Amino acid sequence: MPLYREENFLVIHPGSENTLFSFGLQESLSPPEYKIPSTIYKKDGEFQSKFEDGCETIKCIKGGKIIDLEGFKYLLKLILQSVIAQNPIVTINQIPLLIISPSKCWSKFQIEQITKYVIEDLEFSGFNILDLSIACGFGVGNGVSSLVVNLGKESMQISPVIGYSNIKFASKYIPKGSNLINEELKKLLPQYTDDQIEALKTSKIFEVMNSEENSFYSIADLNKVDEGMDEDSKYDIAKLVTDEVKPEEEDEKLNHELERNSFEFNGDKITVGKERFQGTGPLIDLIASEIYKVLLHIPDLEKRQECFDNLILVGSTFKIPGFKHNLLTTLSYNYLIRTPQQQQQQKEMGINSAIAAYQQSDDVVETTDGEFILSQVPNSIKLVKYPDYFPEWKKPKGGSWEDVYFLGGQIYAKQIFGGNSNANGELFVDGDNYEENGPEVIWSCTL
Repeated sequence: MPLYREENFLVIHPGSENTLFSFGLQESLSPPEYKIPSTIYKKDGEFQSKFEDGCETIKCIKGGKIIDLEGFKYLLKLILQSVIAQNPIVTINQIPLLIISPSKCWSKFQIEQITKYVIEDLEFSGFNILDLSIACGFGVGNGVSSLVVNLGKESMQISPVIGYSNIKFASKYIPKGSNLINEELKKLLPQYTDDQIEALKTSKIFEVMNSEENSFYSIADLNKVDEGMDEDSKYDIAKLVTDEVKPEEEDEKLNHELERNSFEFNGDKITVGKERFQGTGPLIDLIASEIYKVLLHIPDLEKRQECFDNLILVGSTFKIPGFKHNLLTTLSYNYLIRTPQQQQQQKEMGINSAIAAYQQSDDVVETTDGEFILSQVPNSIKLVKYPDYFPEWKKPKGGSWEDVYFLGGQIYAKQIFGGNSNANGELFVDGDNYEENGPEVIWSCTL
């Protein structure tokens, strides 16, 4: 008999805005079952789940970082209580817990305190924490190197993963996220409230316009990044560029063909002009630049190239039509190694001299700002190929590859909780190894 039944696995990913979780694994692994706000309330010094007069609203997580540890613990307690309430015949000792944590965000102290709370107070008999960037690798089934960009509202983390290990010395936390889009839109539309700006950004009429004019990749080339995927789940850039919501009032015209289009906000219809195609440039430039800087820290050129060939982009911002395409074309235009003919083209287009020097040399070169870089990488830049054997994750069935870390968490949970033993306490924290070693035992179990 296995230690735990898969229908009792609890997998949680706590995010700054929302927390995703599922109780029980289906035969075909599914997208997260529940999505709840990462918000609780406090009144007279006590936490509670519902708002009432006199309550203080507590955001447990900000920019991916836990800013209220006690509130975070209470959020975990609420999730467990809801699971038990809906499954009264299941006891706590039958439920193992896996938390997917964002890279480079939670402190050693916080992780140990969470471990202590989960085992001592909530009385879980099996617990582990999985780094989000590593979870992405499990989700895509990618055994080679990859680069994970986890983009949130107020921060992003960029992490190279080699051999299912997060290369922490190269990974980077950046306290900027999709709020950069909001800031740019606010400059363009100062008459809009912050809530209206956010509603526009997440509406179906907001998109990134792309062209091949400044790209050494054609749309056909970019479509090759996901060759081998089935037609339902294939990331079709050409389709993304043109597949917008069709307006109700003008027959069959696409969003980009209209001077103005509308989105709904609190029941009202708000009409926007061409500003709905703007505001993403600074964020895309920042992501591209930071990807390049992070991968400069990988000295093995072969592994560095593998990372460039396996970009994993997670976070809801990447669902904006045209956003991924624009990021890829920006990366390729600024950093891709060219053939001699392409080098002549970039010279005629006035590309940055430091990048040109980098691309034309076989040796280590010094850039104009005094940094040393290794040459001949990248010679290609691609999105990772997603698997085609998880039907629940394929469009239009509702799955989203921007949440692929959750799929990876489910796969990992099957591996560590689904066996007949805990392999000498190395797979997860249980009562025995916790009693012997205390909260620090988490470091001998977690990836």
